[in-house]
Amino acid sequence: MLAIMKFVSLNGSSSSGKSTIIKNILGQRDRLFYLSYDATKWQFSRYSPDEHIEDIHKLMLSMTETLCDMKYDIISDSAGLHRERREKLFDIPRAHGYEIIEINLEADYEVLAQRFDERVTKALASPERRISNLSKERFKEIHDIYQKEKNPSAITFRTDKQSIEEISESIMKLF
Repeated sequence: MLAIMKFVSLNGSSSSGKSTIIKNILGQRDRLFYLSYDATKWQFSRYSPDEHIEDIHKLMLSMTETLCDMKYDIISDSAGLHRERREKLFDIPRAHGYEIIEINLEADYEVLAQRFDERVTKALASPERRISNLSKERFKEIHDIYQKEKNPSAITFRTDKQSIEEISESIMKLF
């Protein structure tokens, strides 16, 4: 019996642990591709969210189509904050017979804000670390968009209550 291919979307506010969990899972799986908005955005010279958002979305759609053709399982932190964009992206793996698994990663706002502050401090101390958002106002805006647009039916893990290892292990079982 053939295994059903999976598209796993990790959704969450900034600093919720998406990238950390995905990197943990990547080391444990074969034929798994990390579809990353963040990795893609830094490929543009003079990256600007306002200028490049549509281009990045087109690339995400194109890469998803190619990855599905190549029969890779996909894990993503870049399905998008907005429900409409997520659904447009999910249409591609659905058309290829993939199972879509949405996961929300959440933590109390105060915990997320502290993680964000630590991330900004580290980025400012290390010029080689790239961070596109240094604004607490933008951080709050992203958090509010996530809260409004999240899928309430998605599997939800609390990154302020469970360890990265526990969450990673639970997600691995979904493959």
